[in-house]
Amino acid sequence: MSRHPRSASPRTARHASGPRSAGRRPAARRPTRPTDPRHLAVVLLGEILPADEQGRSLREALGEVRDGLSPADRGLVSDLCFGVCRHYRLLDHWLDSAMDKPLKPSARGVRLALLCGLYELWFTERPAHAVVNAYPDLCRTLNAPWAAGLSNALLRKAGRTEIDEVRAALPVAIACSLPDWLWQQWCADWGDDQATAMARASIVPAPMTLRGNRLHGDAAALAQRLEAAGLPHHAGSLAPYAFYLDEAVPVNAVPGFNDGVFSVQDEAAQLPAELIDAPDDGRLLDACAAPGGKTGQLAERFPGATLIALDNDAARLDRVRSNLARLGANATVLAGDAVVPSAWWDGTPFDAILLDAPCSATGILRRQPDVKWHRRATDLPTLAGLQARMLDALWPLIRPGGLLVYATCSTLTQENAAQVSAFLARQGDARDDTAQVSGDVAVQAGAQWLPREGGHDGFYLARLRKAD
Repeated sequence: MSRHPRSASPRTARHASGPRSAGRRPAARRPTRPTDPRHLAVVLLGEILPADEQGRSLREALGEVRDGLSPADRGLVSDLCFGVCRHYRLLDHWLDSAMDKPLKPSARGVRLALLCGLYELWFTERPAHAVVNAYPDLCRTLNAPWAAGLSNALLRKAGRTEIDEVRAALPVAIACSLPDWLWQQWCADWGDDQATAMARASIVPAPMTLRGNRLHGDAAALAQRLEAAGLPHHAGSLAPYAFYLDEAVPVNAVPGFNDGVFSVQDEAAQLPAELIDAPDDGRLLDACAAPGGKTGQLAERFPGATLIALDNDAARLDRVRSNLARLGANATVLAGDAVVPSAWWDGTPFDAILLDAPCSATGILRRQPDVKWHRRATDLPTLAGLQARMLDALWPLIRPGGLLVYATCSTLTQENAAQVSAFLARQGDARDDTAQVSGDVAVQAGAQWLPREGGHDGFYLARLRKAD
């Protein structure tokens, strides 16, 4: 198999109360983008999955080009980029096994084009002949006319290949496109059977899940809105206002979306705000607020509270403000580092703090498949150290009897139950108060959910109560 892109190291000081998943690097001036969607996908994948350097965020790269594309081209570019990132190791493995001689490193663009073609043949409903015919011309466009015949031969061979049979004969880490370190860690944390189920769930696109705004009615009334709009759905089993759509739709097709009636949010991710216990007029802190989904949910649950949304990435706070404006909600939005409260805290204790901490994001690989190529095992100690510093820094800000809800979109024990157990050992006035929910698997502290096909993401939370 060809060399995988080097993983991005987690951010430290700038990451302290910033994004919860894969890192981003500052946008730079870039040359004019291709107009052909397949060519554009190859260019973007070259930035997301470079051979020998840190890759860009998939969503960031797509966001830069979205406005300049027609809806059809936007859909094709997005599908190719997500699909190749999701199945990258499997596609790359088959390509290497199917060629007599490996491609030279200088032919990186050709390799990515072939991976796009393989993805289209095996994982989409597009006509095989149209896919096969598209890529020789793309190779010529990439100034690699020598690869036109190779593309035609390989894609025709792939069209005669039953990919399910190929996958069944491969190790799980290759068949489900996982880096070896993550597969081994899942097996160590949860056992081979659970790890296999998680691996298979990680390559299936996530369902579209909504959070209903309780300020616009109870769950039954909100369900009726979806029915009236002709959107088949079913209610979640974990969060009281979660709705799974049978088929994903553009957000503008969700009734009342622009007016804040519904938001897009995974069901497990809705649980931390549901576990916040505070007076109606209490003081609440969302300590890692961007992009604002949980801030908005807290505003819906506690419309009379004093709510502060904190993040140390000032640019991402614009997303928080935008989400609050759509919901018609209010919060004080602050740029600040959760590890250094003295720089932003006014000294008044909080009734409750929600800390959705920066993490490996290994629970949301089906939503952000590039994350698995932007993380490495050596990132984990740095992330775990940051999480511990944030917990210790925020704990003194809570009044006696108050609480902190710690959450991650991680599936790794080191960031979750082990992290919270160590915190409880350090803080004598803290106790685990997470009995209100139970996860998918037994853990020594808090509650852990693992990703499930057609269901919730991988997620962890712990409700920590301070002694009176």
